[in-house]
Amino acid sequence: MKAAIFDGSPTLRLTDLPIQEPGPDEVLIRIDSATICGTDQHILEGKFWAKPPVVLGHEFAGFVERVGERVQNCRPGDLVSVEPHVYCGCCKPCRLGKPHLCLDRLAWGINLNGGFEQYATVRMDTVYQVPEGIGPEEAALGEITGCCMHGIDRVGVELGDLVVILGGGAAGLILARLAELRGAARIVISEPNAARREQIRAFGYPDVVDPLNEDLAARIGALTDGLGADVVIEAAGRAETAAQAVELVCHGGRVLFFGVAAPGTMAAIEPNRIFAREITVVGSIRNPYTHHRVMEILPRLRLKDIVTHRFPLENVAEAFDAAHRGEGLKICIKPNG
Repeated sequence: MKAAIFDGSPTLRLTDLPIQEPGPDEVLIRIDSATICGTDQHILEGKFWAKPPVVLGHEFAGFVERVGERVQNCRPGDLVSVEPHVYCGCCKPCRLGKPHLCLDRLAWGINLNGGFEQYATVRMDTVYQVPEGIGPEEAALGEITGCCMHGIDRVGVELGDLVVILGGGAAGLILARLAELRGAARIVISEPNAARREQIRAFGYPDVVDPLNEDLAARIGALTDGLGADVVIEAAGRAETAAQAVELVCHGGRVLFFGVAAPGTMAAIEPNRIFAREITVVGSIRNPYTHHRVMEILPRLRLKDIVTHRFPLENVAEAFDAAHRGEGLKICIKPNG
């Protein structure tokens, strides 16, 4: 089968790999859709760790080809979404019920072969049935949607909240959808990319700000009589937006650091502001126990149009170039055409 291998260099290498037959507790999946995550780009840029040689791609879905003898949660032909993390179960975070903070975590697409290949063999406990009416591309968004759901859980969006999202990429839009379902009264999205701003409006969010040419603080002040937003979500992974998030939130408000900033990035934040306004600042990482909930709610999220670009596996380098340029929202690799 064809696969795109990360070998430590800044570009993926196309190669042939044998198909791994499933063991007793494993599932062989014919991959239909695998979407590019910002983490995949950071790995190629040398900003995040992966274990080469490895097939990247941790957001993927496909059709069950074969199953091991003990597998009962799916059968050949089923469309399934994969939650890519494998936890040790023995470290302190795992034993405290926080496996997403596992000290010995493994993940398909990081140190186990992931979705940028034609077939993947994964553990049965990471495979989830996809609801009727949902296609493979939406199903491939299960992992990022689960991460967004964990973030919304952490920051505690409430009925009537004004929510500001800094960064209007795919994650920003999914966060907006989830905040809306949680009862946010108004959602403001800040996004410097003009094409993305138009896509955000098309998704039904008219309050879009161009932070390069508009005063976001003034806009939020006008909407809140100068009080600030109830919730601010940093979804860009940048030092300046991390600092801005704390400036935009109201007294007693909540800030979520969701965007993935490169390790070592520092932000200038005034501690006294957090103290004096009793601001709650939380982070969120990965998707603990959210994938099942995502599959339940996926039909209501209307995420189909978030995938804007599609490339065959042979054009994976072109796909990553498009992602690096910020084209579209989510870019999807189609390993089997």
